[in-house]
Amino acid sequence: MLVYDPTRPLVSLHLPKTGGTSFRQVLQTWFPEGTLHLHYSLNGQRPERHDLKAGDCVHGHFNGARGFGVWHYDPEARQCIAFFREPFDLFLSYWFFIRKQQALGHPVKDLEDDPSFEVWLLRRAADQAEGHNSHSFVWQMPVAPGTEDLDRLLDERFVFVGIMERYEESVTALARLLGRPLIDLPHVNITERDSDFNAWRRIYERWFPDEYDIYEKARARNAALIAGI
Repeated sequence: MLVYDPTRPLVSLHLPKTGGTSFRQVLQTWFPEGTLHLHYSLNGQRPERHDLKAGDCVHGHFNGARGFGVWHYDPEARQCIAFFREPFDLFLSYWFFIRKQQALGHPVKDLEDDPSFEVWLLRRAADQAEGHNSHSFVWQMPVAPGTEDLDRLLDERFVFVGIMERYEESVTALARLLGRPLIDLPHVNITERDSDFNAWRRIYERWFPDEYDIYEKARARNAALIAGI
């Protein structure tokens, strides 16, 4: 992948349910005094566009299917980082998260008719078949799905990829790459699970192969990064 250039901005992609809230605290330590910018929707509005300067970092949710992808803000972005997670585990974590939000009384559009897990999964599969599964992290990459070879995407758009299953080792490798100090890792926004859906795992793998393609390629690159610590 690319070598980090501290004279250029860094784009941190917060893929939902990959520890992005905890990782934001790490970035706030590494990028103090106004050099960290957050990219999140507020009250249904699209995230604001930041005027990034050398050495700045922008961190948040990017989603091309919803009109605020990386390519909408900076189509030439070449210094991206992201943490990936086994796709079915990520999907499950998001399901439990939105169910918890619903239980706390927060409105969740996806759950307005109180669908079962099976129904909700089938809806995402239908979106996938029609090519607009905005819930999938493939729409949160720096380019639109299918417009760039995956190896080229990771090697020419990213300076680092982390893996949640190797979180501490990944953050250590990233600290070394960025020339930042090692810190105690926070763990926030953790959602407990109360059910077992592993019977769906193989089905998910068949229905969402594009997610696994990216994940496996990122996983291999992450192993090489960690080995170089």
